[in-house]
Amino acid sequence: MFNIRCVMVVSGGRKMKKWILVFLTITAVLTGCFFLLNHWIPVVEIIGDPEITLEYTETFEDPGANVYWRSSLLPFITKEAELDTESDLSNDLGDHQIHYHIKNHHQEADGVRVIHVVDTDRPVIHLETIEDHYTRYNHPYEEEGFSASDPHDGDLTDQVVSEEKDGYVYYTVSDSSGNTTKKRRKIFYDDREAPVITMDGGNEFSWQNGIPYEDHYSAEDDCDGDVTDKVIVEGNVDVHTNGDYTLTYTVEDSHGNASSAERIVHVKGFFENENTIYLTFDDGPGSHTDHLLDVLDQYNVKVTFFATNAYPGYAYCMKRAAEAGHTVAVHTASHNYAQIYASDEAYWDDFNRVNDVIEAQTGNRSRLFRFPGGSSNTVSANYSEGIMSRLAAEAAEYGYTYFDWNVSSGDAGGTTDTNTVYENVIRGIQYNHDHGVPSVVLQHDIKEFSVNAVESIILWGLENGYHFAPLSDLSFTAHHGIAN
Repeated sequence: MFNIRCVMVVSGGRKMKKWILVFLTITAVLTGCFFLLNHWIPVVEIIGDPEITLEYTETFEDPGANVYWRSSLLPFITKEAELDTESDLSNDLGDHQIHYHIKNHHQEADGVRVIHVVDTDRPVIHLETIEDHYTRYNHPYEEEGFSASDPHDGDLTDQVVSEEKDGYVYYTVSDSSGNTTKKRRKIFYDDREAPVITMDGGNEFSWQNGIPYEDHYSAEDDCDGDVTDKVIVEGNVDVHTNGDYTLTYTVEDSHGNASSAERIVHVKGFFENENTIYLTFDDGPGSHTDHLLDVLDQYNVKVTFFATNAYPGYAYCMKRAAEAGHTVAVHTASHNYAQIYASDEAYWDDFNRVNDVIEAQTGNRSRLFRFPGGSSNTVSANYSEGIMSRLAAEAAEYGYTYFDWNVSSGDAGGTTDTNTVYENVIRGIQYNHDHGVPSVVLQHDIKEFSVNAVESIILWGLENGYHFAPLSDLSFTAHHGIAN
């Protein structure tokens, strides 16, 4: 038994060696065939979705791709590969690509991921608010402020369109991608201001006895507009009795805001007629004005000075005249026709320069004036055709009253004799009396010979039943008739 087993072991071992040899031989043959017949196939496997839509504001992290070489004979056999990546990805809107690439000496493969960068975010509108802000009734909304921005386009404030409708303001803005945002603001309406009453002529003025009283006023409300017809006037003016009369004006707007004002009307003087003499003096004050004022004070006669600024050293006479009850009105600053009548603007510039001096001396600006040369002068046509017609219309628009004269003393060049001045004035007054009109006398207080005639004129007038008065905006204007 022992020998037999030995023989069997020996015999089995020979057989195993034989099969091993066969196996190795087959393996070698197969391996050789594999290397001879096999080739490696490049494989690119994109990780995740090969097509992605990305918002402009989002951050993208590329998951990449798996790459390897795969056996053509035995697909389960693979080997590592080195990945090469190229990309044009940016924040620009549109389509971008990421290329995943592998390559050897013989083969290559490519995978592509497409990234669609889009902008679907709408712009943002920010509405600013001002504390206690309100809009007046019947008025458009006063913008408090707004801004608009977009993640892609940046500041879009200047592209916001606003529309006021039905108590709201609607704001709309669109970005370059067509994304639109709308916002609205409710308008808060309120009325916090009372109407303003304006009284022509001021809160206090004088009215000439005997002339029917005409009251001129207006009222304006910041919401309701013109509310003059809602003004209630209390009080009355007796134009036949000298005295002070108080008128009270009240008005209320549609939201209950009320205001009031008072006006004092001083009724005094007399009703002008053919016995009225208005002595007027042009071109001063000058070196003879103080003496003239002394004479006028002596007889308590009031006159009118059409002042210039030709002699600044005597400007104080304007103050003295006003305090004595005389009228101080505008004549001219330069009396240079070429300068004054060069244009409408030149005239009113000259006018205002004199009025500034009057205001500085008397505390008030004058609404009365006399044109250099009178309204009928034709010399102005040498400098501006039609200027007198325009200036007269503008004066009325501005609320000014201009005066000419219907009695000339002749002291502007006709004579240098005091007695002749007296006779010219008396003759002119008598003529006007016979024709039923007051007399507006033209003299010049810079002419001594003319000033010296004033006392005699006053004495004659008082002895013959005349009365003297200063001009006001209610007085006889003695207009000549405009010739240019």
